[in-house]
Amino acid sequence: MPDERYPDSYRSMERRPRVPSPGIAAVLSVLLPGLGHVYSGRLLAGLLWFLGTGLGYALPLLHFVGFFVHVASVYYAYQAAKEFRTYD
Repeated sequence: MPDERYPDSYRSMERRPRVPSPGIAAVLSVLLPGLGHVYSGRLLAGLLWFLGTGLGYALPLLHFVGFFVHVASVYYAYQAAKEFRTYD
């Protein structure tokens, strides 16, 4: 019997998914807008932040719009990881 080789403490262990770290989510969003949202399990939000930030940087003579959208992406990725509940 394979179960007899291991003590009871090993049999009762179950794998739980890790909760995303807000700090890591923020750093990922600094590197690539939307990546922190993807890390937090919010795929659609990550895609929208990526596209919105890219569009903001692409606007001629209005690159500061992209910068502000990028900063907002970092902040909201931090909040998304902080308010994380489950990967559904």
